[in-house]
Amino acid sequence: MGRITQQLAQLRTRWDRLTPNQRVAVIGVALTALFAVTLLLVMQPPQRYAPVYTNLSGEDAAAIVEQLRQQGVPYRLSADGTTVSVPADRVADVRLALASLGLPKGGSLGFELFDRSSFGVTDFAQRVNYQRAIEGELQRTISRLDAVSSARVHIVIPEESLFAEDQQPTSAAVVLQLKPGRQLTEDQVRGIVHLVSSAVPGLQPEHLTVVDNAGNPIWSGNEAGSATAGMDERLKAQRAYETTLATQLQTMIARIVGNGNAAVQVHATLDWDQRSVDSEIFSPNGTQPQVRSQQERVQTVEGNTTGAIGVPGVDSNVQTFQEGAGGQNQQRSELRESTTNYEVSRQVERVVQAPGQLERLSVAVVLNGSAVDPTVAQQVRDLVAAAAGIVPERGDSVTVSVVPFSAITPEEAPAGAGLIDRLLDFARIGVIVLIPLVALLIAWRVLASQRGALQPVPVPQYRVSSEPLTGAGSASLGATSAAEIPGPPPASPPPQFKELQELARRDPAIVAQLVRSWLSEE
Repeated sequence: MGRITQQLAQLRTRWDRLTPNQRVAVIGVALTALFAVTLLLVMQPPQRYAPVYTNLSGEDAAAIVEQLRQQGVPYRLSADGTTVSVPADRVADVRLALASLGLPKGGSLGFELFDRSSFGVTDFAQRVNYQRAIEGELQRTISRLDAVSSARVHIVIPEESLFAEDQQPTSAAVVLQLKPGRQLTEDQVRGIVHLVSSAVPGLQPEHLTVVDNAGNPIWSGNEAGSATAGMDERLKAQRAYETTLATQLQTMIARIVGNGNAAVQVHATLDWDQRSVDSEIFSPNGTQPQVRSQQERVQTVEGNTTGAIGVPGVDSNVQTFQEGAGGQNQQRSELRESTTNYEVSRQVERVVQAPGQLERLSVAVVLNGSAVDPTVAQQVRDLVAAAAGIVPERGDSVTVSVVPFSAITPEEAPAGAGLIDRLLDFARIGVIVLIPLVALLIAWRVLASQRGALQPVPVPQYRVSSEPLTGAGSASLGATSAAEIPGPPPASPPPQFKELQELARRDPAIVAQLVRSWLSEE
């Protein structure tokens, strides 16, 4: 305490020795330095924190915070306690350090369940632990996806049956907590399905269900049940077809009307239904079938017959040995039978129409009326119809309009963010360096003006008698009065002399330096 008091006293003594101008200079330098430090703190960007882990469980968050405290790493904990942030430049180091300690554990147990060997565990408990370990590992893996906040996996592994027909299939369900505003693409959904089905023994994709946190089905056992079943691929295929055709037409029209004088838009309707057509054709192309074999049979019967006489009945049929009278008839019959065998002409055709067939095509072309002759529109229309393969019977259409284009002033591209940041950094450094230099320059000018204000003060010249002193005179010198000594008349000292005395008393160093400068000048 005494030492501090002594230093304060020395500081006060030095302050009292300063002239008013020097005090002003010291205060100005101090204020300038304080302003520079304040400006540096204000312009210095605040420490940026970045999340090191998100969606942590309470146990993982507590363990991570404890480790960060022990390592002396500054951190921030979110209001819900699920996100831990550290300085952005230390995120990678912190993650590596925590990973070496096995943190975070993911809020679910994985195969570390088997790290602790315990005796007397039943086979049922082992199976349950194995199922829990698979579920935990899958939850950790799925939760690391970019669009997934957290995941829950439920697996049902039935007991093995002696009979194959009685064996129940393995099934699973996955519940995903998606990040706000994020959606899973079809590829991501399919990847999750294949990941789970490949990790669980005996699990088929048709026995797996994936839903989001709102209960909406994302995968219901097949791709047809997927909420995004094929939509992305279909839209991509349609956009690719339209873009390719529009680019080709644009290139062709630009050779006629010049670059920038035509705009082409294409809209295609594709049929994504898959069809299978089976056809069986006899005698293709309407031709007469070929005769393989032909057989014709003709039977002719000729002869005479006697006609019946008498009265019909029993009495007329009894022989009486009487010569009767009657007549004879001649008969002829012919039977024709023809058999023709033809070659079997049969054509079986199976046509499978792949999805993505063009169902309808619409093309719109706008020509710049300020640079294109309207008479060219019909020629352009014919060329577009031929190049795009327009089929009017299918409902295709082509529209060509000639309209003056409006003048579009190209906007200046904004400067890159990186360049602006670099300029701001340079300006910040320049201000920090310039302010102390200005302060030093001001202090130097003040001291220089103070030094220039110290003008030499004439010292009065006292006249001394040139007569030699004798011994008696020298002996009686002390008894001689001051009035007898020849010298100038008494006069009051000038004001500058008092200032020099005060300056010499307060700061002898400055006076010595002043005298030294005078001597050097002479």
